[in-house]
Amino acid sequence: MDFKSVEGKVAIVTGASRGIGEAIARCYAANGMKVICAARSVEQGQAVVNDIINNGGDAIFVQTDCSDGNAIKDLVDKAVVHYGRLDGVVSNAGIGMGGSPLHEYDLDDYEKIFDLNSKGVFAGMKYGAEAIFKSKSEGGFLINVASIAGLMPQRGQALYTATKFGVVGMTRVAALDYAKYGITVNAICPGYTKTSIFGDAPEQAMDFFANDCPAGRMGDPMECAYLALFLASDMSRYITGAAIPVDGALSAGSKNVTSWKHPEILTGGKLNADSTIAAIMENTDAKAIVDKYLPGFAENEQAKAAYGMTFKALAPMLGLPEDVVTNMLGELEQL
Repeated sequence: MDFKSVEGKVAIVTGASRGIGEAIARCYAANGMKVICAARSVEQGQAVVNDIINNGGDAIFVQTDCSDGNAIKDLVDKAVVHYGRLDGVVSNAGIGMGGSPLHEYDLDDYEKIFDLNSKGVFAGMKYGAEAIFKSKSEGGFLINVASIAGLMPQRGQALYTATKFGVVGMTRVAALDYAKYGITVNAICPGYTKTSIFGDAPEQAMDFFANDCPAGRMGDPMECAYLALFLASDMSRYITGAAIPVDGALSAGSKNVTSWKHPEILTGGKLNADSTIAAIMENTDAKAIVDKYLPGFAENEQAKAAYGMTFKALAPMLGLPEDVVTNMLGELEQL
């Protein structure tokens, strides 16, 4: 895949001092784009820019309160003055807020999150589009970093979800407005992603998010950055009005248990902790180990009903002692 079409393009990235915004700014610069990094923190934002420059990239930092529409206008003006044009804006700056039922939020909460997550994105699109038109860009783009919360409501996230649904809605309407003028407008919808938003969250909390995702892990900010790079390139000129999840299938549907009739596809013929009940009970040596630790397990009706699940996943459902399952799996892995 050739990304030479992005070389020389000028793009603003808000919230570029950390997380997904930082990853996008670094990815753009590494591929020859000129990047205006915007954020509140001068120290963090300038550090990102300095590192980009030290690695041969072209970037400047503009301190910006992205909840202030006038500040966004000034940001766009400074970008055009410095580079002489503007090709794209990535509106990434945003905050999270959640964990409470709707009635426990107050109006200050509403104004705070809507100012940044909604008004800030609107201003980025408005002033960005105006500058792109004036620049006569032939590959103009607007990218909004939304969330899977903009695709599927989440309990306790009334305000955050409302802002992200709004971002997806504005994205699609703007795509209709600008399609015939060659400006693409898309939204990136991250799922659980390893960013500083999790702070010093305990390992158990991180494990919860990873386990809640069908892919079994959290995302990396660079996975969003690579999509942003593609959406800035000429290879995506016919993609507009899309809200694209980057979430390991989290928003695709419920994560039900399935039964594999041929688990050797996963295990490569070698039994391990990921082997299914079916595979284990069809192997004489493995069955002997199971019978040793859990006599009569093979005849357990609940086990049969859960045919195809791993013992590790099945253990809590059947009340199996954790140490028994651990020891059993340990011996199975030695086969």
